[in-house]
Amino acid sequence: MAASPPTLFIVDDDQGLLRLASRSLTRQGYAVQTAASAPEAMDWLKVNEPDLVLLDLKLHELGAKEVLAEVAKQKKMPPFVIITGQGDERVAVEMMKSGALDYLVKGKDFLDFLPSVVSRVLAHIAKEKKLAEAEEALKTSEERFRVALKHSPITVFQQDSELRYTWIQNQPLNQPEKAVIGKTDADLYPEEAADRLIQIKARVMATGTGLRQETAWTVDGVKHYFDLTVEPVRDFSGQITGITCAALDITDRKRLEQEVLQISEVEQRRIGQDLHDGICQHLAGIEMKSQVLEQNLAKNKAAAAQAGQIAGHVREVIAQTRSLARGLSPFILESEGLVSALTELAANTEKMFLIKCHFKNTAQTFPEEVKVTTHLYRIAQEAVTNAVKHGQAKNIEISLAEQADKLTLTIRDDGRGFAAQPKSDQGMGLRIMRYRAGMIGANVLFQAAPGRGVTIVCFLPLK
Repeated sequence: MAASPPTLFIVDDDQGLLRLASRSLTRQGYAVQTAASAPEAMDWLKVNEPDLVLLDLKLHELGAKEVLAEVAKQKKMPPFVIITGQGDERVAVEMMKSGALDYLVKGKDFLDFLPSVVSRVLAHIAKEKKLAEAEEALKTSEERFRVALKHSPITVFQQDSELRYTWIQNQPLNQPEKAVIGKTDADLYPEEAADRLIQIKARVMATGTGLRQETAWTVDGVKHYFDLTVEPVRDFSGQITGITCAALDITDRKRLEQEVLQISEVEQRRIGQDLHDGICQHLAGIEMKSQVLEQNLAKNKAAAAQAGQIAGHVREVIAQTRSLARGLSPFILESEGLVSALTELAANTEKMFLIKCHFKNTAQTFPEEVKVTTHLYRIAQEAVTNAVKHGQAKNIEISLAEQADKLTLTIRDDGRGFAAQPKSDQGMGLRIMRYRAGMIGANVLFQAAPGRGVTIVCFLPLK
């Protein structure tokens, strides 16, 4: 179905000019209505809404200003163009300041210019209408977006090129929005947290590349964890004008993960204790009875030899069970410290898997908290397990070193290595190591390639 032509309403008390203008615009395909007086024009406009009004500046009864004022009292004034005589251009310009979209001078070229001026003005009206509709749609979408976010746990915000907050939804830590707008992280958060946030955001501003990172800071004695995503914002020329961010509070999840890890640690210790105090003791009793049986069968050499073999096998099982118990519950870690525990880990690895595993230490300063040393030990233990199980390594080196106020734990092997996307069971071990490091404020780096072994480095700040 074809669209209706635009409706034009011409108001002029010059009957001849009115007919000529109407005829000229009708030929251009417009629907034209006319009025030769102010009262007639106002009556028509009360019940009709033209797309454009062409209004004579000076009518016999009322001037254009008065007509427009009367119409505005009744309803919204439609778009209009002023028609003026020679010498009234200054007044016409004043009318444009009052809302006229253009003006035409009644000269000899009036009818020639009329269609092009009307076409240009209608195009401008259509463009403004589309822009208004787009702005309204954007406003509606933004409002829907805000409503959706209001019931979401995600905080979304924007910052300008100087990292001042310009917009925020769902402000974390119960800070009112008005207390955030116009401020920076340095104004809102403790120094350590603000520095960390500013570094992350400044890196995105400098590189133009978004990133996702977990970050944490302490407020009023409570540590909060956030999953933070930061993306650059660019203008039409591609210049970075700020950033947009999304932050998800994962504090409760972190606490649950920590509790699960603690429960796992306690369970491992219990199993290790049970192996050491239960099974190992029973096996020791079986070994002693086997030795007694061997002595009693001294006259029967074949039977005595079999009894001796049984005792030997039991001794091997006892040794392996005790080694397993120490791995599950490294008692030496609490009694003698991290260095002794890692030394024993290397020695037990050699015995159990018949490979070379060496530990080297050059550090002088060690963390005092058992929780920290336990996580470091478990990272080394997981790395060694991966090297043996997945990498089929023949040589493993564990080392502790101290540099630039950091304790560095390195585990290096000569195994098969792995690709950028490790197998799911391998990937789980890497994620556990990364998570353990995060629990104690450390960072873990993985260097690996197929056929080139794996190097795992854990950096722990020494405070």
